[in-house]
Amino acid sequence: LSPIAGQTLIAGQTLMVTNAATDPVLPSQSLTFSLLAGPAGMTVNSTNGILTWRPAMAQSPSTNLVTVQVADNGSPSLSATQSFQVTVTTPAVPTFAALQLTGGVFSMHVNGSIGPDYYLQSATNLTPPVTWLPMQTNFSATPPFLFTDPSATNFNQRFYRVILGP
Repeated sequence: LSPIAGQTLIAGQTLMVTNAATDPVLPSQSLTFSLLAGPAGMTVNSTNGILTWRPAMAQSPSTNLVTVQVADNGSPSLSATQSFQVTVTTPAVPTFAALQLTGGVFSMHVNGSIGPDYYLQSATNLTPPVTWLPMQTNFSATPPFLFTDPSATNFNQRFYRVILGP
């Protein structure tokens, strides 16, 4: 099993690591990959060794030890393991730019990190308990992106916020 370099990514981005392994025994034997240690939500494909993980916001910031094993189907079965670290950083706080109200349509650009999901919500007042209503979701967004609210003028006032996910 080839060594695996340490990885760093932003929460919400997808990590994909291709594990490479060889078995010098002839005839060729089938290899099976498994994840011995890793954070919640991480998986490894048992047949091709591809490891994937999309860390949630709650998993940042963190440093995670990951251990992958490959085993052959020989008798006796032989195996090898490799460990590496995955560092998850916190995405940038979303910001708004170019706010406009044109022809009764409110629009703004949302800036932030590439990768997380952006959940845009609105409320008509900020008196607790505030009821935030979903407006738009941009999955694995690539900011900046444009948000428009064509019904903004239907309200005396409207507040907006962005929640990052997953």
